[in-house]
Amino acid sequence: MPTLASLSPKKGRLSLSIRQDLLDRLEPFKHQINLSAQTEQTLARLLEELEHRDWAARNAETLAAHGRDIAATGLAGAEFERI
Repeated sequence: MPTLASLSPKKGRLSLSIRQDLLDRLEPFKHQINLSAQTEQTLARLLEELEHRDWAARNAETLAAHGRDIAATGLAGAEFERI
C-alpha cells in the first residue's frame, strides 16, 4: 500500500530573498507558520491567475467574435425563454 509520502508530489528547493524587516517581524510567529506551505499556496494562486490571463489573451479575438455573434443573433435557445 502506498504511503502518504509516496503520494505527495516531489518537492524542489527554492531560494528566496526576503526583506529583513519582514523577517524580523516574522520571528515571534515562525513556529506558527509553515513557510514552505504558505509559499507553495501563494505561488499556486499566482500561477493560476497568470495562466488565466494568458488563456484570455490567447483567446481574446475568438471571445470577442463570439460576443459579436451573440449581439447580432442572440443567444441560442432564447426563443424558449419564459419569464
